[in-house]
Amino acid sequence: MAAAFAIIPFNSAKAQSDDELGVWTTVEASTKLSKGLKLEFEAEHRTIDSKGTIDRVSLGAGVSYKITKWLKASAGYIFIYGHTPEEKKIKWEDALINDFGTFYDYNIDHAYWTDRHRAHISFSGEYKIGRVELSLRERFQYTYTSSATTEETKYRWQQNFDANYNEMEPTLILRETTPELKEAKHNVTLRSRLTAKWDIANCKITPFASVELYTRLDEWKGFDKLRYRLGASYKIDKDNEITLYYLFQHENDIDKPRTHAIGLGYSIDL
Repeated sequence: MAAAFAIIPFNSAKAQSDDELGVWTTVEASTKLSKGLKLEFEAEHRTIDSKGTIDRVSLGAGVSYKITKWLKASAGYIFIYGHTPEEKKIKWEDALINDFGTFYDYNIDHAYWTDRHRAHISFSGEYKIGRVELSLRERFQYTYTSSATTEETKYRWQQNFDANYNEMEPTLILRETTPELKEAKHNVTLRSRLTAKWDIANCKITPFASVELYTRLDEWKGFDKLRYRLGASYKIDKDNEITLYYLFQHENDIDKPRTHAIGLGYSIDL
């Protein structure tokens, strides 16, 4: 029930990076194999800004099984091709900004792409109160991120002074670009998602709201990420459905921006 505590804010004293606004699009398909057993497929594309910069693309497949009327188990694999944007790392011990707007001593990690392999297993429970359906999904996922080669550029500046010790425009004394290896890494995460859906009488539109809590299990640092969704799904017919939602994501890391996204989804039962 960890998601029930997701309303607790992260440390508000931490500075936040600039927010990002992207578009997340998803296509899902499922087919019934036998009573209670389904085969499922998913493809997703994410952007991170108004320019349409790609954040990641992914393809996944899995199976789900309805254990009881209210309990479902599922497992699957997702291949993710992810983009890591350019990052500026200030050498804070020497990085006081001067009157000319220049930081002393910083490194630029250039953008690069990596392969990620993710396996997951989930258990979902549902409970209905009147026309409101509550569901809780607990997902354990293991993600392996492959190593990648990129470049790092170092910038070093020298501050200049005039005869009266007034600051003059600094001089760039080093600009050096060298290859950099990003080591492979892995993580184990528990994702707890609480969702509420409203069944409106004689209406094909189903509003929903959810909150999802990410917790690293292999490297305990408290809550890693909170993700909120607010949207609605529209049942075109018994086999086809479209979904539109707004997403807000807040990470417990001062170097990570808050994410805003408009989500578009399409699902079909084959």
